[in-house]
Amino acid sequence: MGASVPHPAVPVGVAITTVGRWDALRNLLGDLATQTRRPCAVTIAHHDPDSAAKLDALVQSFAPQLEIRTVVSPRGISNGRNAAAATFGDEVEWLWFPNDTSRVDADFFERVFTHCTPATTVCAVQLADREGARNPLPPAGTKLTRRNAWGAIEPATLYRRDAFMTVGGFDPSMGSGADSPWQSGEGPDLLLRMGDLEGFSIAWVPGIVVKAQTEFAHLPPDERRRKLRNYGRGAGNVLRKWRYPLWYKAAHLVAAAMMPVRNPAKFGVRDSAALLVGRAEGLAGRPFSRNTDTRAILR
Repeated sequence: MGASVPHPAVPVGVAITTVGRWDALRNLLGDLATQTRRPCAVTIAHHDPDSAAKLDALVQSFAPQLEIRTVVSPRGISNGRNAAAATFGDEVEWLWFPNDTSRVDADFFERVFTHCTPATTVCAVQLADREGARNPLPPAGTKLTRRNAWGAIEPATLYRRDAFMTVGGFDPSMGSGADSPWQSGEGPDLLLRMGDLEGFSIAWVPGIVVKAQTEFAHLPPDERRRKLRNYGRGAGNVLRKWRYPLWYKAAHLVAAAMMPVRNPAKFGVRDSAALLVGRAEGLAGRPFSRNTDTRAILR
């Protein structure tokens, strides 16, 4: 019998930003290499030229299965994602931005691409870690609103490339590692900008999962609270920038204060306080402390 003919690649460009977690990145690339329908292109962005040799060696080990490029970008996840996305040509119709710790099943692209129709601009699936589902998704067919925009988390969302480029990609002043106090919120901000495009449509697909590292549980207490405060500040900034109603902003603060009651397995009182202060800082438009290092994660 002759060799089986491989399934055609999907016109998806996978744009990965790494901070040097080589074992995790190897696992993700392994998932991509064993897809029943592989992506047509992969680009890895990193900000440390000194790590180029390690990254090149890792990329070379997947050369037979995947077309992988690398690019050096300024620090910050939004800079990295934008730089990686800019390397793709017209053969790429859709963009996916997994973290370097993301994992997917072998039929991920085969399944998700059935939802990436010509009439769809964004496709949001479920993000989950060992603690459960990370993002509540609305029912299929629900239109995008400022409230449900928070359900489409970047590593579990595919974006039509032409729409992404039209709105200018991720805001480099937002997201983990950005040179600003706003260490999160780049995903909802991008989605809301895309939502203003004519003909915008989003598909909510809870039946497909991207597996993630835990949000905070894997971090030591001080680092966890630093991340909570800085991520909370980024979220509050989005509420301020997009002029969410006052009641929603107040509910956002109350929800942070109530975290130890709503989810005691994940949030202690000091965790809740860090999140509450961060969200208040974002709503105020400035940090309350004089600490000039506002990175959410120190690496």
